[in-house]
Amino acid sequence: MALDDKYDDIKKLIDAGKEKGYLTYDQVNDLIPHDVHSPEDLDDLLTTIGTQGIDVLEGPKLPSSALDKKFEEEEAGEDVELDLTPGALEKTNDPVRMYLREMGTVPLLTREGEVEIAKRIERGQLRVLKALSRSPIVIHELLAMGEDLKKGVRSIKEVVTFDEEEITDEILQNRLTEFTGKIDELAKAYKKAGQLEEKFANVSQKKRPKDHRRYRLSLARGIVKVSLCVRDLGFTNNERKRLIDRL
Repeated sequence: MALDDKYDDIKKLIDAGKEKGYLTYDQVNDLIPHDVHSPEDLDDLLTTIGTQGIDVLEGPKLPSSALDKKFEEEEAGEDVELDLTPGALEKTNDPVRMYLREMGTVPLLTREGEVEIAKRIERGQLRVLKALSRSPIVIHELLAMGEDLKKGVRSIKEVVTFDEEEITDEILQNRLTEFTGKIDELAKAYKKAGQLEEKFANVSQKKRPKDHRRYRLSLARGIVKVSLCVRDLGFTNNERKRLIDRL
């Protein structure tokens, strides 16, 4: 089964690309499902986009595409207005009564509501990771982090989440080896993407249109690969916040 048949978001992505005639790397990256990470799946997706006559461009991002409208509607739907006017709160200084009065106006979450909130949180976290993965500053920070971990300048416990009850020297070493291995994969992917970008920049679209299109698709694969490497690291919230602060 083709990827665009399996995932509604990818189908919407392709439909938006057909409408405009092109997509940006950011748009392709934004709607890649979290479980699409194998080279075969990425090739399937990007080849599908290419065979539909859709160009993948570095920018600018589409200002009013169906894709952007979808995200705007989602984010608007997540905003909740809180009534902070004094009103009833001034009628009593008893904190228990105030709490009970306010709780009476808030409907209890159903199981479906809890699931929906969890999904929104997950989507928000994924967007943060995708945004971080596009930043050269963050990539260089991660590569430096890998070197610090190998040299013992930083501890793996600062970077990834552990269950405190299960920490042993063996587990620490295994997680360190696993994490630095992923950093090495990121370094390779980032270097390759840079090489592809240089090749793409040196190919004339007018003189060599087929080569230009081929290199552009290869560059798209490279950029997506870098993004997936970053998203696969699984660092802690504190480490994520540190990276955000670096931007």
